[in-house]
Amino acid sequence: MPQDEEQKDPTESSAATKQHRKPLKTWLKLLGCGLAFIVLAMGTYASYIYAATPAAIRKPVFQHYHFRMQVIAGGKTVDFSNKQFQVPLGQACSADLSGEPIHFHDGKSQMTHIHWDNMTGGMVLKYYGWDHVGGVNGALGYRFDQPPLPQKVSVHGNLLPEEPADAKLYVYIGDEHSHEQRSTEGFLRKDLESFFGKKSNVPGSSETSLLDRLFPKAYAHEDHGQETAGDADDQQLEEINNLLGNVVIFSQKNKPSDKQVQAKFDQLEPLSASTCGG
Repeated sequence: MPQDEEQKDPTESSAATKQHRKPLKTWLKLLGCGLAFIVLAMGTYASYIYAATPAAIRKPVFQHYHFRMQVIAGGKTVDFSNKQFQVPLGQACSADLSGEPIHFHDGKSQMTHIHWDNMTGGMVLKYYGWDHVGGVNGALGYRFDQPPLPQKVSVHGNLLPEEPADAKLYVYIGDEHSHEQRSTEGFLRKDLESFFGKKSNVPGSSETSLLDRLFPKAYAHEDHGQETAGDADDQQLEEINNLLGNVVIFSQKNKPSDKQVQAKFDQLEPLSASTCGG
């Protein structure tokens, strides 16, 4: 080896290696910070949607009752028999938990089908486009009861007509004989069984047996022998349909007259002896 060849300084080699490692460490730190931010953001969003979702939506429980509903906006009655509101019958007669909490089907305009427990009138209106209860935009919320978590429960659509300027909601319950005004907030916020003051005859429990679900005291969506609508009286028909009541909702600036309200209750759709076909 030539005497004049310079010997390499081991300290210089070590310094070069350290210089190489600095960008790698910086990159790893940035990557770690980025991942931590993503995890934090996802956790924050999950916490938000969980808090913004009603408990009835987070973990839905089987239910099956009905109520007749009429919505009047700017003097015009919404036609829920329009195909954009209607859904195929599908599993509506099943004891299985439906994928959607609210339905109109069989071309019926007033008969509102509720398939999840503890639903409110505000949820029903939001499901079709009138959001008076807030929460997750464009959805009733998210399910947290089965993977993949969470699952968005989207609204059926923005289908209700635009509410008139300065409109208020006026809510009434009744029948062809009489009616009474009820609290708008009560309709929007209370579960519908509490609002109508009548319990569903279908036990609202995920632990309910299949037989109890299919054959409750009120035989919603069950056809019983040869009985027809003409053979059953009003009370029997309400039991067969598991009907909680009837509600008329006006969205307008001024309070409707008693005559206007009662006219709507005089137009209630007749009940069928088998709601599986209507």
